[in-house]
Amino acid sequence: MNKSRMSMAIASVLAVLSSTPTANAAIIDEVEFHGYFRAGFFASKENDFKKADIGGQKEFLGRLGLESDNDGNFGFTTITDIGETQQLRINIGVGDTEFDDLIGFLEMDGVTDSGTLWAGKRKIGEENYIFMTDFFYTDLEGIGVGIQDYEVGDGFIDVAYISSDRGTSLKFGDYDDYLDAAFTTNSDVDKTLNDAFIPDDLRDQIRDNQNNTMHTFHLSYQLGALTVMGNYKYLPDNWGLGAQENTGQLKEWADTGYDVTAIYHMLDFFGLKGNAFSYAIAQAGQGLGSGNLLGSTITDYSALRPGSLTQGYHQGEWGDFYGDPYYLITHREDDALSARVLLWGGYTNSQGIGFFPSIQAQYNDEGTNDLGEDGGYNYWVSTMMRNIFPVKDNFIVQTEVGYYENTQNGGTWHQSKVTVAPTFVLSDGLSTAEIRFTATYLPLSWTTGDETDPNVKLSDDFVFGIQADAYW
Repeated sequence: MNKSRMSMAIASVLAVLSSTPTANAAIIDEVEFHGYFRAGFFASKENDFKKADIGGQKEFLGRLGLESDNDGNFGFTTITDIGETQQLRINIGVGDTEFDDLIGFLEMDGVTDSGTLWAGKRKIGEENYIFMTDFFYTDLEGIGVGIQDYEVGDGFIDVAYISSDRGTSLKFGDYDDYLDAAFTTNSDVDKTLNDAFIPDDLRDQIRDNQNNTMHTFHLSYQLGALTVMGNYKYLPDNWGLGAQENTGQLKEWADTGYDVTAIYHMLDFFGLKGNAFSYAIAQAGQGLGSGNLLGSTITDYSALRPGSLTQGYHQGEWGDFYGDPYYLITHREDDALSARVLLWGGYTNSQGIGFFPSIQAQYNDEGTNDLGEDGGYNYWVSTMMRNIFPVKDNFIVQTEVGYYENTQNGGTWHQSKVTVAPTFVLSDGLSTAEIRFTATYLPLSWTTGDETDPNVKLSDDFVFGIQADAYW
């Protein structure tokens, strides 16, 4: 564009803005700053008190004493009232301290009959979350557009379109090394596909398919205590190596899928009245709505949270043995089916002692991927409990116990933990800060074995830590 055309374009934009009655009069009425961070150090007794990595899966066992990964995010929201019926909110923030995790989206009230029109990069449904396990049972994130809280009858409807892809989720600096590492298979066949087995043209095709967009169409309806939501997904050209087939040929995985979620929120603890709450959640999905993508778009978190064991296992007794979960997240058969049930809540008695349990389970039928005569299956069950015991003002003792069991084609393994965490806490009801001292006993701790070798027997370990945690 030459200078004269650029000047005309700018002038046209300014003319439009100046013709808007409230454009010049509107000012920012309020600015919000919010965020979260945790930072700590954990040491393993069995490793001579060297720095301990993640010792077990927190979504199964509970997060206290296991979150050795530091994390944080922050965001700003500017709020502008435009006239008496319209409001503009501009949200921008950074998560995990990486620019690629930049969040930016707009919200407009008063431009539709009811509800809020939004567009940009964001997460939706963040409230679908178990705080004791850091488990987001819906994880919908990407670039999109939608309307929230649109009134329909006595309830509210949300409609959204979200695009998501792997983006920078590839964790290996050299892509060839990534391909070699991502396709380790089970002990019955060769464990590494070498350069000769993955020819250059095949590597190029796989590389080209890494940033395919998954299109997700989201619809939910809230009526009182019940919320029902569904996601339909389409991923064109969902090609990849069929690691279980060990053929060195491209495989076409599912390019469509769906999942549904029902959430029932009770203002009691499963019928027990008092200072209490509880949730019952049921989820099911097929194709791209199954496994780790049940209730999720393509995100780093959904690749690592509990899902299907065939989609990688980022830590633990089997380590990287099942392959890299960031790559395998979209490797779902058309006929693959998954179902998940979660029950969780909290109750605080008159002495201030809190009880916060969670029971979770997921079953995966892998469809027709030749893992067994019935197409393969796997499932997991976990249960945990956090207790909070007040000692005096601003000082509490937290405890957490957890157990889970995984089963895949007849093979079963498990893990458990016990954590005690004396904690100093300061809160105004909206913002909370904690300083914790944690001691965790882990039978079969991940910190005591070779995560890449399933034949190495893991042993018990004690992990000690200090951690600062705050949200505002």
